[in-house]
Amino acid sequence: MEDAAIIEGYLAGEPTAVKTVDGWLAQAASSYRRRLREQWEDVLQDVRLEVTRLLRKGSFRGESSLKTYLWRVTSHTCLDRIRAGRRWTFVELEPQTVDDDAAVTWAPPPGKVWSAERDLLTRVLAAMGDDCRRLWRMLIEGFSYREMSEQTGVSEGALRVRVLRCRRSAQEVREQLLEEGEARI
Repeated sequence: MEDAAIIEGYLAGEPTAVKTVDGWLAQAASSYRRRLREQWEDVLQDVRLEVTRLLRKGSFRGESSLKTYLWRVTSHTCLDRIRAGRRWTFVELEPQTVDDDAAVTWAPPPGKVWSAERDLLTRVLAAMGDDCRRLWRMLIEGFSYREMSEQTGVSEGALRVRVLRCRRSAQEVREQLLEEGEARI
């Protein structure tokens, strides 16, 4: 069946077209199923609503196949739902001190004991650049890459690459700290 015919049939409620599109949507969303657990059915419904809205609006321009277009819409909808569930309140870390060797150390606030995991995270964050911390803060606050792009003036693709590089750098720093035994985990 041709893309235009599938769209027309889907919007008209034709069972064959609806079954085809629903199959593509379920397949595209399947990789998010575990992360969305109890919201799974709601997310699928949100995806269907978004697809219907976009197709009625005529947003599909045929630059890719309909299946690919629906896959992207599904992925973005699922990721938006995941991000919405992750909006955290940021807790500022205590001020850092610098010792004689100019190594950054962190002191727990008086009367509090930090876990080894938090200490490790703090050391990893201290080793990362301001750019990485700023990008992570924006992601944790629930910004989409599009919103981040608008605020920073950097393309979405470039931001995704930067976040990936930051994550890889953080993983390397973490592994190095664990090997050195500084993290005490």
